[in-house]
Amino acid sequence: MKLAELLSQKRIVLPLEAESLEEGVRRVLHQMQLTPAGGVSLDGFSESDLRKPSPRTLLVVERGGEGAVAGLGISPEPLPGEGGEAVRIILIIHAGRRSRIREEALDALVDLLADPEVESALLTADSKATVLGLSRLMGFRLAGEMRVGDYMTPLSYRIFPDTPIGEVADLMARKSLAAVPVVGKGLEVLGIITSGEALKHTLAGRGGGSSQTTLARDVMSRSVLCVTEDQNLNDAATMMSNRDLAQMPVVREGEIVGFLTREAVLRALLSD
Repeated sequence: MKLAELLSQKRIVLPLEAESLEEGVRRVLHQMQLTPAGGVSLDGFSESDLRKPSPRTLLVVERGGEGAVAGLGISPEPLPGEGGEAVRIILIIHAGRRSRIREEALDALVDLLADPEVESALLTADSKATVLGLSRLMGFRLAGEMRVGDYMTPLSYRIFPDTPIGEVADLMARKSLAAVPVVGKGLEVLGIITSGEALKHTLAGRGGGSSQTTLARDVMSRSVLCVTEDQNLNDAATMMSNRDLAQMPVVREGEIVGFLTREAVLRALLSD
């Protein structure tokens, strides 16, 4: 996702007319249709979300909500702020919860905005079209590939090999779980029990079978295909499709931390 995909002409305020830095930020946010013109204060942003690439440029990161969008304001005169600031360029990045905008990308954007050539090109831009034609800035990539960790369901429950299957089935029924991992002492994945397997052994128990003494280790599927949080979501989706898997365990340094479900992958791919 490049900056050009987030910043349209209607989200550029040129020239930015404001009496103060705070008012300038409010006007850009208003142009982005994120807040009413008088409904935000710089005090509401953390220090890490207000970054100064140079004395004349301010990068504001607005978090929350969904999706990603950007706004830009360029003032013909310095906008006075606290501590004698004299900002003229205000770039606001709205980073939604699943926008895939990483902190390292924001750090790299700060470095780019600090480049005198980029800053000068913005300050001398005479139109919105000129701003959108700045290839170094507009071509900057803010968001990377979709990763498994952004779309997994965090792990809530785990069981151990000696847990009776009756307890496992009861847990899955009460919590509406499609699958539960069986883990070892180091929380490493030993196997998986699905709701289908739990149902089969529950029926056996109701028919007078020996399932009442059956343990998780006797039922679990030991051949488990796992993915990591940093793995590409498209690659994980391909594996799930090729093997007809409804869910896959997600691991971090060998320890299970969640599940990637078929439904979550489908929603992610369609929204992207």
